[in-house]
Amino acid sequence: MKKSAALLLFGLGLTTGLKAQDIMPKDSIETRYLTAQKKLGTRFSDRFYPNYVRLHQLDEKAFAAKIDSAAKSFNALLDTYQSLLQPAYAAAQRFEIKLYFDKILIEYPNNHEIYTNQRPGSYSMIDKKVQGDLAVFNDPALLGNSDLEPFIQSFLGYKINSELNKSRYQGLYNKRLYAMWSLLPKYFKNRQCLAFHQYHLLLDHITHNGFKHTEKLYELFKEQCGDTSFRSKLEQVYRDARHDQEDHLVREYKRIGNYGLDIHVFDNRGGTTTNQKPVIVFFHGGSWSEGQPSWHFEACRRYAAKGWVACSVEYRIYGSQGTLPFAAVMDARSAIRWLREHGNELGIDTGRIVATGNSAGGHLVLATALASGWNEKTDHLNFSPVPNVLLVNSGVYDLTDDKTAWIRKDLKNKDLVKGISPNELIRKNLPPTLLIHSMADQNVPYPSALKFVDLMKAAGNAPELKTLEQGGHFIFDHPAYTPSVFAWRKEFLKRLGYPGTDGE
Repeated sequence: MKKSAALLLFGLGLTTGLKAQDIMPKDSIETRYLTAQKKLGTRFSDRFYPNYVRLHQLDEKAFAAKIDSAAKSFNALLDTYQSLLQPAYAAAQRFEIKLYFDKILIEYPNNHEIYTNQRPGSYSMIDKKVQGDLAVFNDPALLGNSDLEPFIQSFLGYKINSELNKSRYQGLYNKRLYAMWSLLPKYFKNRQCLAFHQYHLLLDHITHNGFKHTEKLYELFKEQCGDTSFRSKLEQVYRDARHDQEDHLVREYKRIGNYGLDIHVFDNRGGTTTNQKPVIVFFHGGSWSEGQPSWHFEACRRYAAKGWVACSVEYRIYGSQGTLPFAAVMDARSAIRWLREHGNELGIDTGRIVATGNSAGGHLVLATALASGWNEKTDHLNFSPVPNVLLVNSGVYDLTDDKTAWIRKDLKNKDLVKGISPNELIRKNLPPTLLIHSMADQNVPYPSALKFVDLMKAAGNAPELKTLEQGGHFIFDHPAYTPSVFAWRKEFLKRLGYPGTDGE
């Protein structure tokens, strides 16, 4: 899901400022300045983020005026301390202020189109305002700068939309990666700066989306990059990623044009599949925009050690294929069908399929059982896509709210999303369902989980909702809360007669 306002709390001071406060004398002029800046930042956040949608619905001129006004207040504060601060420090703060507000400006076009469904065609005022920032893109002294890098990513995210319209990217598995690779030389003329950003582009993609079909760009990078440390680091990343796939079966469960989608199958029987085992199927999270099956490999290994067949599913995501969640829903349903179709050869009990996922992955778990209108044309429809048990951590239940507005941005029929929105699809006779959610979740508000439970019960189902008071969205990755999450899941599965597990 989109980062919450709390996580996006005004970046000034939260990047360099608060870190600096930890090492500066409490009565230093820098500390006094940063304390005042933090208060001003909090006031800005309290006005900006609660009104995020409404502000981005303003036209370009009005929005830019609001942001300019906010930037002036921060520059005015800096002006009052300027003569007391070291010149280099004051200049760095001025640079930070400019980049922070320019980042908001450069993100306006996409947000404006999401929240208004309007396409002005150009944003000349904003383009002109940020043009001056491009010169620093080629300054090696600023590589890795914590203020510049976020702006660069937002700028490239703005420019990639027109690049993706070119026909050469259509049908590519990693279309967004290739489009971004093509953009980099246009803005980074300095070889050192170009190599830095190519390295991080590949590294970030492999880390977040996996290494599949990235070899061509990797080989090109090795030929062009003169930095041996970058080359050796990427080589190690590739070795580790390949090694991570050596202990299990990788099968293609679906073909999409020129590429296939894989399901990773973990089974400790060593090739003997005479007895049928229950299977647990993991769908990773990542806002339908990032993620990879390897995020659940360790969990799969632990389940396999406890007598399960465990699977982690690759599905199409926005950050690689440029697809919307509709494609991911069809992939999830295809994966469950494929398991049932190949149950005998895999030695699984096709009547004991447990589907589980976090966040967007939790949405896909529900969609396998609910989104009956979304089926791949190549699916064998005589096999059911509905799992026998649904386990959902911090799931997404409503795809019609502001937080998921980006999905509807380019849809001619905005109501199409209701066909994959769980709260719109409740029916009776659904499988046993365990939902775990935090009351402090800012990404997927807790009331949406309560509404889903109420709708499920009204339809005659008996879902179980386990609630954490704290923990935010990522309760499945937080050491303070995962013991409770694991214990609830273990107890739920035990009651249904499934093998126990000690955690994930």
